[in-house]
Amino acid sequence: MKLMVYSHDAFGLGNIRRMVAICEYLLKTLPDLSILVVSVSPALHQLRLPIGLDYIKLPCLGCDEAGTLGVRFLNTEVEETVQLRSHLIRTVAAHFQPDMLLVDKKPDGLKGELQATLDDLQRYRPQTRRVLLLRDILDSPEATVAQWQHHNYSAIAESHYDQVWIVGSPTFSMRRRRTSFPRRCGPRPGLPATCAGAAGSAAGRCVRPWG
Repeated sequence: MKLMVYSHDAFGLGNIRRMVAICEYLLKTLPDLSILVVSVSPALHQLRLPIGLDYIKLPCLGCDEAGTLGVRFLNTEVEETVQLRSHLIRTVAAHFQPDMLLVDKKPDGLKGELQATLDDLQRYRPQTRRVLLLRDILDSPEATVAQWQHHNYSAIAESHYDQVWIVGSPTFSMRRRRTSFPRRCGPRPGLPATCAGAAGSAAGRCVRPWG
């Protein structure tokens, strides 16, 4: 069985480490599995990768502190680089011919770069299972709903994917449904302080106090 993984996020280590951990679990569960990760992470080559997994590195895009998307290393325009990445992804899928495509977070990829590949698989290789991978917490509910409506993600997920997988703690998710936890976030007088780390995310460089 061949699995193709699309991971567009080049920001920090958290996303790619999570994806590699998922791939490691799948390789242990399915011994005959071969996984090809299509990633933009410049840190992927520094990780210890399991046998059965290899990767193709795409040119990097990234956002500055103001949230403006730009090309990280090449002296090219954003749209030109997106077109190049889209062509590379489409070519990899056509030649690798995966039995499953696992897409991290964005249903049609960054700036729609995955749409052509999804259309090709749906038209020419319908037996390929297309799975969208979401985290249990993406952002605030309002921000997530607004983003999905703006990009029409629900319609894309409905028309181009066979399944949606949500990664997170079942205990925490069930607890939230039962108790609406957390009702209040922030420090309370008299309670011990808690130290919160930013794990492998580059977003952790800006840590602001509660208040």
